[in-house]
Amino acid sequence: MRCSLLLAACASLPFAALCAQIPFLSELQDPALPKAEVTVSLSKEGDSFETLVKHPSVPAHTLRFTEPPKDLCERSSARSWSGYLDVDVDALHRHQDGSDLASAGGKHPNATIEHFYFWAFESRSGRPHEDPTSLWLNGGPGCSSFTGLLMELGPCNAAPFNTSKGPHTEWNPWSWNNNATILFLDQPVGVGFSYASWANTTRKDDAPGRIYDAAAAARDASAFLQLWGMHAKSIYSKDGEESKGISTFHIAGESYAGRWIPYIAEQLLRDNEEAKEHPERGIEPLPLASVLIGNGITSPKHQFPAYVDYACSNKSGYGIFYPKEQCDDLWAAVPVCLALVDKCNKPTHTGRYDEKACAAATLYCEDSLQQPWADTGRSTYDWAHWGDYEQEEWVAQFLNAANTKKGLGIDKRGAGDHHDGVFVGCSDKVYENFDSTADGPKESTWAVKRLLENGVRVLAYSGKRDFICNHIGNEAWTLDLEWSGKEEFNKQELKPWIGHDGQQAGSYRNYGNFTFAIVEGSGHFVPLDQPQNALIMLNRWLHEPADGTF
Repeated sequence: MRCSLLLAACASLPFAALCAQIPFLSELQDPALPKAEVTVSLSKEGDSFETLVKHPSVPAHTLRFTEPPKDLCERSSARSWSGYLDVDVDALHRHQDGSDLASAGGKHPNATIEHFYFWAFESRSGRPHEDPTSLWLNGGPGCSSFTGLLMELGPCNAAPFNTSKGPHTEWNPWSWNNNATILFLDQPVGVGFSYASWANTTRKDDAPGRIYDAAAAARDASAFLQLWGMHAKSIYSKDGEESKGISTFHIAGESYAGRWIPYIAEQLLRDNEEAKEHPERGIEPLPLASVLIGNGITSPKHQFPAYVDYACSNKSGYGIFYPKEQCDDLWAAVPVCLALVDKCNKPTHTGRYDEKACAAATLYCEDSLQQPWADTGRSTYDWAHWGDYEQEEWVAQFLNAANTKKGLGIDKRGAGDHHDGVFVGCSDKVYENFDSTADGPKESTWAVKRLLENGVRVLAYSGKRDFICNHIGNEAWTLDLEWSGKEEFNKQELKPWIGHDGQQAGSYRNYGNFTFAIVEGSGHFVPLDQPQNALIMLNRWLHEPADGTF
């Protein structure tokens, strides 16, 4: 659940070599248009079936999954699927010209297989072939999207432990799959049930991961989504009539997903462009329509000073949280922090960023501006909440139960910080890997601009009680973003939007395909704090006229 300010980037142009597309084969032996291969086989356990989806133009990636029992989570007639995106890293390097070597410090983890775990839920509406599809991502870096699934917006919520029932879930009537198919993906490797293994199964030491930045994570996520689109096309085809597959596609998430989402969406734009240029590869463009960034860390240069604004200026309307002397010291530290962040984001002869300045900015800005809030004892996710969230423990109990793992088809090896198969909500090892690349102060807003200029709708929403990725910083970057609609967007006043009870649920600003929204009565986890209004916000965004009106 953590949201600190680590992560890396990949600019659109002169360093594009580090941002290669997913590993499409440039040439095919068979000139005929390649088709996805979908196979169904009995699992090793002998009591369930496993489906595989492959495509010759994505040779390093395979999607394998099963259908979990209904009583685990989704108790309606809607189907669910859980499984893995398996990545042959050697094959990835062969077809990607070694572009991922930069993510592994120049060393490539020879002969490893990476396994990215997911759980997907079909729309409950009865019209899944017509409804939108959305990917959901949590942040960290290193935190599982299953916390979002099981304590925020999924079809079920992890329930308090009960001695008669054991770890179990409860029905969530406000699930985001009420009118959309939702995919929950754990990435990178090391998060949740995602793990790396050796191709040589006799090796007993721990296999390394290779993803320490957002650009590398985006490539695998794009491959996953392309294969999922092929699966959707297969299951919705009837009576010999081929389905169109996914109607519209969206990416949503919160916290560190404010870094993931712009990268993944921008990667999809480029992969879609390549698919259109090379129809002979048999990859159809994914219909990317919008992104939804909830309490995201998208612009560190705006979020760092917003920590002081939130605590010391009463811009939030919740009062001032620190003594005047402490606020004076914090205001004095802001220019030093911003100078380091600015230097970090200036290209050098070796790449897009000044890596030493990025490392210095991470240490200085987090220690000086972020840490004082943690010292108060208040939750960084909600000023009105003290201590940890008890739901996290319920999630871990449910996912580590033997019957849950069996129903979800969890591999028996590899996952967890200790490679012992134990689910943890946030991986310390993944967090440290991203920290080692000094990713925190690097901007993602360049990718948001590219999305907007290419017709992708963008919603940045913020629970008002959140501190760590607060609405002051998020509103600031949306107003400061240099894009073709900036002048008109900035002219718009914040207007109220109405919630489930007919009362004001928050405020929003919109122009063209860009919307910023505030959610009242909510901290970092909007669907947890305001489940009904969060679902209203989602459905208005996905299903009503695309004018940004709430």
